[in-house]
Amino acid sequence: MKTANKIRMNPTSEQVEYLKRACGTRRFIYNWGREQWERQHQAYKAEQETVPEAERQLSPPNALALKKQFHAIREEAYPWTYEVTKCVVEGAFDDLGRAYANFFAGRARYPKYKKKGKSHESFYLSNDKFTIGSHWIAIPGLGRFILDQRQTQKDRGKLRRKLETVNLAEKLRFVEKAQASSPTKKRKWRKQVICDQVQIEGATVSCEAGRWYVSIQVEIKKALPQTPEPVVGVDVGLKTAAVVSDGRRLENQKPLALHLKKLRKLQRKLSKKQKTKDPETGRTVFSQHAQKQRVKVARKHQQIAAIRRDVQHKFTTQLAQTAGTIGIEDLNLLGMMANRRLARAVADAAMGQLLQFLKMKVASAGGQVFIASRWFPSTKRCSGCGHVKKRMPLKHRTYHCLVCGLVIDRDLNAALNLAQFARDMLRHLLA
Repeated sequence: MKTANKIRMNPTSEQVEYLKRACGTRRFIYNWGREQWERQHQAYKAEQETVPEAERQLSPPNALALKKQFHAIREEAYPWTYEVTKCVVEGAFDDLGRAYANFFAGRARYPKYKKKGKSHESFYLSNDKFTIGSHWIAIPGLGRFILDQRQTQKDRGKLRRKLETVNLAEKLRFVEKAQASSPTKKRKWRKQVICDQVQIEGATVSCEAGRWYVSIQVEIKKALPQTPEPVVGVDVGLKTAAVVSDGRRLENQKPLALHLKKLRKLQRKLSKKQKTKDPETGRTVFSQHAQKQRVKVARKHQQIAAIRRDVQHKFTTQLAQTAGTIGIEDLNLLGMMANRRLARAVADAAMGQLLQFLKMKVASAGGQVFIASRWFPSTKRCSGCGHVKKRMPLKHRTYHCLVCGLVIDRDLNAALNLAQFARDMLRHLLA
């Protein structure tokens, strides 16, 4: 199974300068490739329309050809890109190729240019270019960059190895049996995952709200736990985040609604900070106080997302460990977000993230998830007799069956119907 472990980094101010340089280089190369791709595509399209087929010479652009083109002019046109590891260049073109592949497959919108301060700042490291140890990671090129900034010529080899290691907040949680040790603290023992084999695939260094993280991608091999027998259905919603057919509930924490007042104050202060427009480039230049306030706003958003993610992780982990087969419903989340009266509440509930966590954890626990169509009448159908109502407005929180007289909570009724759907699918699969 392929998974990842995201760990907080604690770099020094000198190390932060290199990390920012690497993120900026990756952003520049991505934008260069995006511009060249568009230019070559327009030339290819014009040739297809005007030149006979026997005389055509151009081919459609691709990421590999653009990378070769960039390396041909890199030394003369962009020598400053050599200051960071070559993984930055490789990762930028990989991201560009993946972005266009997702667009042509209909999975994403047309790729846009990455803008400083708005796009996600990150860069990729291949598995053979970095070293990870106990609470540290060695990033290639980092020590050499710092020494060049210091203009130090003495003991460069020894200093370089020392300066290129960045402190990590915790160890890698995936550990092989042969290297496993008994942690002294219960929390560290609980977070440790013992595996038969652990192979590091790569790493992604990223910046979120002024804090630096590294996500270690690993491929692990371990025995699947014994699959639990219970079959349950899970209905997600706004009033209650999730209702399980066995009676368990996850209350909607509404972290955005609870922190909205503080968030408004922070954003109001940000809007009043000084900002000017550069007449030459047309870019908006923010003051130092504006930059500090932007970090405060970003950290408040990060806190809100962390509260929501923590609750959902705990709920889905417990559910995956106690249920072997789960029935859920496919939701039209984009359609729900288009409703301006419900958009904020839908975003605050993060139903898509909850279902994604559930599918991922049930699969890793050896269970199965059956997804019902969005047209499946889980809310309108009576879980007792199977009668389907024509309408079931949102204001009706209790289901009253007109045939058998069943009176039951609306969400619990939907969860019971999804559990029955999962049983039917499991029976059909085993038949």
